[in-house]
Amino acid sequence: MHKAKIVCHRGASQTAPENTMASLEGAIALGAFAVEFDIRTSKDDVLYVMHDETVDRTTNGSGYFSDMTSAEIDELDAGSWFGAEFAGERVPRLDAFLDACKGRIATYAEIKLADPARVRDKLASRRLLADAWTFSFDQGIRAETRARVPDFRRMVLFEHVGSVERAVALGAHILEFNENTLTPERCSEAKAAGLLTQMFYGGSERAVFETAVRCGVEQMNIDAVNLFREVEADLLADVD
Repeated sequence: MHKAKIVCHRGASQTAPENTMASLEGAIALGAFAVEFDIRTSKDDVLYVMHDETVDRTTNGSGYFSDMTSAEIDELDAGSWFGAEFAGERVPRLDAFLDACKGRIATYAEIKLADPARVRDKLASRRLLADAWTFSFDQGIRAETRARVPDFRRMVLFEHVGSVERAVALGAHILEFNENTLTPERCSEAKAAGLLTQMFYGGSERAVFETAVRCGVEQMNIDAVNLFREVEADLLADVD
């Protein structure tokens, strides 16, 4: 067994407000291999790091993100909801977020609503593309990414494709499992087919992490980084 690479889901989201510069810095401080973040487009066509369709949950504003201009978004407080010490944290513009990633951490760009070619070009201009990958729950965006930016590495979900064979046929580079789809056989099959294996898990059950370690998942897209490392260390020590 080998140590998995850590992908911080929405940054270090257990210790800082998700999808902010603070959560990015937290992910880097944790020694993560990559940061996962979400991308949306403002009404006036500026790209931002934001998960939800509305700003209600993670800022002091309200309304649909796509209905807001960049001037309005830049005024939002994206930190106070998480803790008073993060008051004044802003919704990051994608440009600034990627600038802060350069030379420090790899990037997993989940596109909620944005032109994948624009995202790809912003990564490429900063020499981040080689270590970057992308995914979208929007089928149209996934198809557009395959067609227009074939050099942008793509991830697929096992729950979407249903088989390793289908992931390969789609030209995927990374196959992501969750706690319901991960099995040792599927993980081994994916590796044999040349796919990088990843697991998403937003919870903190030790048994789930133990399964991931025993299956040999290569990348963990998670929130509870410290707990995973504890479980992993215990299992690797048993092997030694």
